[in-house]
Amino acid sequence: MGWTVRRAVPGDAERIAAITVAGWRHTYRGVVSDERLDALDPAVFAEARGRAITAPDPTAVFVAEDGDGEVRGACVVGPLRVPEQSGDTSVPSAELHSLYLDPPVIGTGAGRALHDAGIAYLGACGFRRAVLWVYTANTAAQDFYARQGWHADGEPYQPPEWSASATLWARTL
Repeated sequence: MGWTVRRAVPGDAERIAAITVAGWRHTYRGVVSDERLDALDPAVFAEARGRAITAPDPTAVFVAEDGDGEVRGACVVGPLRVPEQSGDTSVPSAELHSLYLDPPVIGTGAGRALHDAGIAYLGACGFRRAVLWVYTANTAAQDFYARQGWHADGEPYQPPEWSASATLWARTL
């Protein structure tokens, strides 16, 4: 399946939110509580993704469209959210904030296409290092990111507002 990746527009926010909720429920069942997954509100995600879509650079949201032009995945990149927890920031560093796919398209290349667009964008913005957080129990994501040149860069960490422990991963851009 071929994928078209483009910058998201405000009209994509609700679809991105639906994908994010579906992605959470598919990927994190058994990692975070069922109560949390069942309570996810697409409207909350739509509002947050809408803000990211309209945020100034270097924040960017990319979507992957299938051959029918349907949005099937999204990736958000931008500044570090928590610099003090982001490892070595002696070089200009940014973050891959999220990457979610509509569960039926996992394994079709959409994730790689989104990842590559987000990483290329961060490099073009002048960043030389990127980080992301992966739930420690999410071995499928760890395998995916390792294939894209990422490596674990710290011990598992769980602030009070997170559902489970996560590990910082990093890569050079």
